[in-house]
Amino acid sequence: LAGAAALTASGRSPRALAVLGGAVLGALSALALRGWIAAHVGVSPAVAVTLGAVAGGGAGGAFPAAFPLLAAAIPGAILGAEVPLAGRAVLGAAAGAAVGGVAGLAAGRAVAAVIASLLGGALVAVGGVALLGGRPIAAELAGRPFALAATAVVLGVAGAAYQIGPGGRSRAPRGDPPPLKGP
Repeated sequence: LAGAAALTASGRSPRALAVLGGAVLGALSALALRGWIAAHVGVSPAVAVTLGAVAGGGAGGAFPAAFPLLAAAIPGAILGAEVPLAGRAVLGAAAGAAVGGVAGLAAGRAVAAVIASLLGGALVAVGGVALLGGRPIAAELAGRPFALAATAVVLGVAGAAYQIGPGGRSRAPRGDPPPLKGP
């Protein structure tokens, strides 16, 4: 149910999307930094993920407009860390975060809709397998994570297109209809 809501209605409720999306981004950030957190902070990965989710959700609720920036900056930082600048991975991460953040701000509504739709697609795919229960198809799908990921991506793209699209407006040109020709 949450997946279907994220697929279709998240564009209409930016604050709720920012809270949920911020929580997911915070948890994913804590997972990405679990080695550094364990070495320098000294908390377990489960506590770090929980604290990251709470902090991300709180930040999303306080500043909903920042969600698209963070949704693009965090993956940018993770990718940028793989391309060290001046021999330092932290500089690459900072540059990647800056580029991703600017791109996220430039396409704010679209970024929020795509992130929500992809997460919604993943929830619908996993929820569908759970609803299938003990049927053989459930075991077949659970044994093929690529099939689940493909389903999530297809549903996510469809949900994003629905949210970003014209929303039921006709794309036909306006004006007078062409005159009818008589016999």
